[in-house]
Amino acid sequence: MSYRLRDGARGALVAGLPPALGARLRPLVPHLTEEAVEAIRRRAEAHAQALEPPHVESVRAVIGAAVHAFLDRIEEGGQAPRPGDGEVVSAAERTGAIEGTFRAFGAGEARQGRGLECLHTGMRTSAAVAWRRLAEADSIDRDQMAALGEALFAFQEEISSAAAEGHAQVRGAGVEALRRRRSRLLEVLLAESGTEPEARTVSSLARAARWRVPERVAVALLYQEGSGGDPALPSDVLVDLDRLEPCALVPDPQGPGRLRSLERSLRGYRAVLGPPVPLAEAPASLSRARELAELARAGVVSGQGVLRWSDHLPALLLSRDTALVAELARVRLAPMAGMREQQRERMADTLLAWLESGFNANEAAERLRVHPQTVRYRMRQLEELFGTRLREPGARFELELALRARRLLGPLERDR
Repeated sequence: MSYRLRDGARGALVAGLPPALGARLRPLVPHLTEEAVEAIRRRAEAHAQALEPPHVESVRAVIGAAVHAFLDRIEEGGQAPRPGDGEVVSAAERTGAIEGTFRAFGAGEARQGRGLECLHTGMRTSAAVAWRRLAEADSIDRDQMAALGEALFAFQEEISSAAAEGHAQVRGAGVEALRRRRSRLLEVLLAESGTEPEARTVSSLARAARWRVPERVAVALLYQEGSGGDPALPSDVLVDLDRLEPCALVPDPQGPGRLRSLERSLRGYRAVLGPPVPLAEAPASLSRARELAELARAGVVSGQGVLRWSDHLPALLLSRDTALVAELARVRLAPMAGMREQQRERMADTLLAWLESGFNANEAAERLRVHPQTVRYRMRQLEELFGTRLREPGARFELELALRARRLLGPLERDR
């Protein structure tokens, strides 16, 4: 939020201060500035950061300008004479000039990738030193000290807001430009033209997008589940929510904690994650993710959080060619074709549970939640229908395949 004072309000804040106070403090400006710069250096060292000489000079100049501007306000109130021509500069013009100075400083810090901590540290330090010097001199009364404190606070908020505006404007433009470059990189990596993008092109786009090129990636299709905001995905994930298919390119998808991190960051979105592939094969991961997303939309597969392609391989295999699977089911399950539909469903479920349980009636009964004797009774009926095929490994494999497809996709044997 920007902090702004009307000219009258600014004048009211310094009205209780003697104009001579500004003149008394002005010789201290170099000392105040150096104290501020030294505090900034100490803060940088504490955070293991280095201050480059040009940056130090920039901070020194802007703090000095701030202190002089504040003293001008005390000495001259709402107007100041222009040197040499006797004309008057309004308070609004002087305020606009100092705010412009600090907007430019904030913009410059943003262009260099820096925050505004140096400015805040410097202003707090110079204000504290000035306050201490006046308190030690014991030359102004308590009311004036209170007025000075209020005026200092208001002035610091004023120039900090101006610097923040300049910083935010540049940073916002930079964020948008980076977003566009990342979207362009994602578009190139997922292009399904059949032609692999040149390594030089990818490398150049990745540098512009500030993205480290990984060896393996996986593509996640994203689906919004509510009216919440955009997902806060990790910074190394390329994401574009404006595509016809909103998606994300996830580097090193099998890395420790990667899936858990992705799930935590989705915030109102669901994801269908394709298989890990070399970077050049990212379109293949996208294609696989589409296959799984189609099964999820049809209700064939379900799950919470991120649906991974590798967790649903049997369903993907059986749904690949439904006509072929339907023919397999029709031929291999033909002995049950004469049963009533309800009876056929029970017998199909029993046979699959028996096959999945390794022919153990007790375990099959637990799966079906029926009595073991019920399973044995039904299996005697099925043995009469299928004969020796239930004892042939190849036939049992085909039966289990057809029954699993039936469980996933419905009774396909009746589709023809």
